[in-house]
Amino acid sequence: MKKTVSKVMIFVVMFSFFTGQNLFAMEISKDKTAVSGVGAKITATYQKPLSKDVTITPSTGGRTVRLQMYSSKTKKYRTIKVYKTKDTNSSTVKITFPKENRRRRTGKWRIVVDGNKHAEKTVKNITLTTINIVNKKIKSASACIWCVEDKAVVYAKNSRTRRKQASTTKIMTATILLEKGMLNDSTKITKSAANTPYGILSMKPGDVYTNKSLLYALMLASSNDAATAIAQGVSGSVPKFAKEMNAKAKQLGLKDTQFVTPHGLDTKGHYSSAYDMSLIMGNIYSTNGTFRNVINTRKYSFKSVKKKESRTVYTTDMLKDYSIKHKGGKTGYTSGAGSCFSGVYEHRGKTYVVTVLGAKSSNLRWDDMKKLYQYIDKYGNTKY
Repeated sequence: MKKTVSKVMIFVVMFSFFTGQNLFAMEISKDKTAVSGVGAKITATYQKPLSKDVTITPSTGGRTVRLQMYSSKTKKYRTIKVYKTKDTNSSTVKITFPKENRRRRTGKWRIVVDGNKHAEKTVKNITLTTINIVNKKIKSASACIWCVEDKAVVYAKNSRTRRKQASTTKIMTATILLEKGMLNDSTKITKSAANTPYGILSMKPGDVYTNKSLLYALMLASSNDAATAIAQGVSGSVPKFAKEMNAKAKQLGLKDTQFVTPHGLDTKGHYSSAYDMSLIMGNIYSTNGTFRNVINTRKYSFKSVKKKESRTVYTTDMLKDYSIKHKGGKTGYTSGAGSCFSGVYEHRGKTYVVTVLGAKSSNLRWDDMKKLYQYIDKYGNTKY
């Protein structure tokens, strides 16, 4: 045995002397593999595609790259996708993390680059946190969380789907009134305004109210008669006011909104989306202090201008005592729209608008709002 080893050693030495190559080095001199373009921790939203341009160096000879996910059941990694690099010194492949495999909040993944005769095998371990995974728990037909400062969607469920929005419509009604600067003007109540279905002020034709009083009745008690009165007082008629509402929607870049009425009762051609309603709320809340004060009010008392009849309206917002971070919002309900709400939540210096549309009951609406507020508490400061 010793003689055999000695002969091998002599051969290696002689081969190295005549060729200038080191056989020992040839056996062990595979290049180390570098994997760049992906970090050890990734945070992503569930509904958005997730791809990373990963560079493999060296990729000489062509390298096999495997995307693998850890299974807590089998305690093993399984291959999700296989990629092949180009036969170059360095090669980039686009690795996609399939949405259907990102259903857990935190998952273990790894990128395995198989070894070849040119380079060593290497493994890149990744912790993937999925932050938009609460869809199963949200019962409303549509939902959206919009961060005003980041101008970004934080959470979405069917957020661009067009549907009836009920009295959340009145956020835009308030927007037009406030941006017109007519808050201190007074409006004479017409017969059509007084007869608007589901009016709560019991107004009579000829009554006169300040627009400020009508605004509080509109946003707190969701008064439909106040909505019609505002529209007629500002623009002269409901159709003209609807044109102004749609012009504002266009200015905000909304694609899935069309207004026909100032109150939101079920009407053909009157619709919006959770995303669009969040942008409407975010716009007026961030630019108008009066609006912020109104939606944060629990009750408001006022009198008619001529007859001095007293009225008191109370908020329909049932989240007032939920958290000091909740800054108010606007409810909505019709048989066609279901229960709706668009609310404002402030967290760590940022403003989030949360909108739910199409809940089957009022209780489910509030349950969903609380879940989405809790979602902001947990993931609101995440970078997207």
